[in-house]
Amino acid sequence: MEKLTFIISDIEANQRLDKYLKKIMPNAPQSFIYKLIRKKDIRVNNKKSDAAYILNEDDTVVIFLTEAQVEEFIVPYTFTKIRRPLNIIYEDENILVVNKDTGLLVHGTEFENELTLTNIVLTYLYDRGEFDPLRRGYIPSPVSRIDRDTSGVVIFSKKQSVHQVLANAFTQEDEVIRLYRLVVYGTLNKDEGAIELPLKRENGQTIPASDGQKAITHYVVKKKGRTKTYVEAQLLTGRQHQIRAHFKAIGHPLVGDTKYGSSTEQGPLSLNAYKVEFTALPAPLDYLNGHEFIADNTAYLLEMLGD
Repeated sequence: MEKLTFIISDIEANQRLDKYLKKIMPNAPQSFIYKLIRKKDIRVNNKKSDAAYILNEDDTVVIFLTEAQVEEFIVPYTFTKIRRPLNIIYEDENILVVNKDTGLLVHGTEFENELTLTNIVLTYLYDRGEFDPLRRGYIPSPVSRIDRDTSGVVIFSKKQSVHQVLANAFTQEDEVIRLYRLVVYGTLNKDEGAIELPLKRENGQTIPASDGQKAITHYVVKKKGRTKTYVEAQLLTGRQHQIRAHFKAIGHPLVGDTKYGSSTEQGPLSLNAYKVEFTALPAPLDYLNGHEFIADNTAYLLEMLGD
């Protein structure tokens, strides 16, 4: 048997033991991990531990495996190194906030898994010595995400504990201010208002439905053209494609939206994730409350407004 020792860092702390073990042994069946815990082949601080134990910084995790199991189960995290300039809005020891270009995926898909914002960010952190692929306990990842065709603010967490707090904040209606800027066809009846239509996913699209989830979008008209309107919208809920589905539902689809508008649209989607502001984060992340993360990509929106 081989004895493998892992010291939990502040990056990996504040997660269940079984979740951590699955990350560092991604090829191991979950049943095998629980068997190791039951047989005391996994110990925390030299003691038998429960699968639900929450790891703390500086905890010592010891795993006993055969040589064959080590070779099969302990593998480094693999990603494609993509060295491209990052438009960094803000960075500290906990988070990295970037301005994503339109047309760039946040995560990979079956059709494109190399040129992604996540790979660019991981390469940036790797080059700075802030990310080690051999330590899989937590991989820096986005806590907010936007579609490929949307530009703007994306927030990456550098630590497990930070990710949990920020991800939870995005599920609350009153803990994050999310402002988007966009251009829609036509002239809105009111210069300010709210779209309150429940939404659900059906056949790959988000549609209004009485049995859908609560969805509220506030909007303010910023500028009017002859045939289009420049709008700022605030999400009070975060349904997939909420803004696009809501404005289509009131007869004002977004310019450049081939999914919820015309399939013959040309050019980029006129949607910019303009600002994110946290309002109620607990300590030790409360220093981020009131900080505005702004990705002002409105130049191309105003060009799309045209007249």
